[in-house]
Amino acid sequence: MIIISDKVLWGPDLRPREQGAIVTKADRIIAIGHRMKMLRNYPGHRILRLERSVVMPGLVNAHAHLELPPLLSAETASDYTQWVLKLIAAKKGLSHRDYLRAARENIASLLRTGTTTVGEISTHNVSRALLTKSGLRATVYREIISMEPRIPRARFPSLSSRAASPVRDGLSPHSPHTVSEELLMAIRDIAARRRLPLAMHVAETGDELLLLQGRRSRLDLLYAAAGWPLDKAPRARSSVEYLDRCGMLDPRFLSVHAVHIDDRDIAALKRSGAAVAHCPRSNRRMGVGAMPLERVLSAGIPVGIGTDSLASVPSLSMWDEMRFAFRIHKGKRITPRDIMRLATLGGAKALGLEDTTGSLVPGKKADIIALPLPRTDTGDIYSDLLRETKSSIMTMVNGKILHREQP
Repeated sequence: MIIISDKVLWGPDLRPREQGAIVTKADRIIAIGHRMKMLRNYPGHRILRLERSVVMPGLVNAHAHLELPPLLSAETASDYTQWVLKLIAAKKGLSHRDYLRAARENIASLLRTGTTTVGEISTHNVSRALLTKSGLRATVYREIISMEPRIPRARFPSLSSRAASPVRDGLSPHSPHTVSEELLMAIRDIAARRRLPLAMHVAETGDELLLLQGRRSRLDLLYAAAGWPLDKAPRARSSVEYLDRCGMLDPRFLSVHAVHIDDRDIAALKRSGAAVAHCPRSNRRMGVGAMPLERVLSAGIPVGIGTDSLASVPSLSMWDEMRFAFRIHKGKRITPRDIMRLATLGGAKALGLEDTTGSLVPGKKADIIALPLPRTDTGDIYSDLLRETKSSIMTMVNGKILHREQP
């Protein structure tokens, strides 16, 4: 297929090419260039003309909880701990069918808004099958919350790390304060043996640091509600230091949120090769603070952008997340182009998929989206797209069109 559009944002830097075309064969990109040259060099290919459009790599949502329905309006809370306790109470009224419906609707929302890859945290074991059926590319991290020293091996059936498959498995010990140290290291060993990626909510709230340091915190209420003795809580200077000591940090590890980190933590993340998922709207909603994005990027740590769940944000649109991210970081030398790179190749690197997706390069998988050409041309296509884009004209994953707006 030859995909023709007004503009193509290609390569790792999203360089704009006017009157561009992308040639795909089966599930891969085989050439990118000016439309006339591509038409001449690849005769006989089916042609897809997308009028008044911009074609770019599919968006990578580095962190989501697709099984959660919209709970934002019901779950007003003054802080992180109160939000968790209210969420637990609200989920008691949800059924397996509710989680299935939510996952199905949320997957459709991702496709409609141009996400082609997602880092999914699966708590209720319903999203994986739906993601496989949908055709989306995904890493599905199975969530584990327990202060027991071990959990039955039956909780880890047939996990697959095959990067060649659009959907691969991972593990997600929830956070340093909700998984025992013994269990955390057992998960580490399972992940190492099976070469599984790991994702974990890390340093999301300042109360986690207080708890780790043996000081009183709002998380004491969570421990009391769960029936966990406070002496089961881990002890360390910081969340990152604790995970480093436990041998968790490596290039397969994704630190979600990473709000309360300092220079020593950033150095440890850099040294280990671990990545960060930045969820700015959720951080603001929880009142936990802002991740030091510029410092993390300056250290050369891979960073992707994630939406988190509909229990903490009003939409799973990466465009909404990107707009918010730019608004809070633009005074710190972060440009619209930077934000768009974080939402594409940055997210792919964070999930360990940079050789597969995240940029339009010959040889990579054909994960491609087409967006409406912005109505206003300021001369900065990245700023124009961030300002105007709401949905995708076309969403393609692995060379297959999974969403197409009717003209």
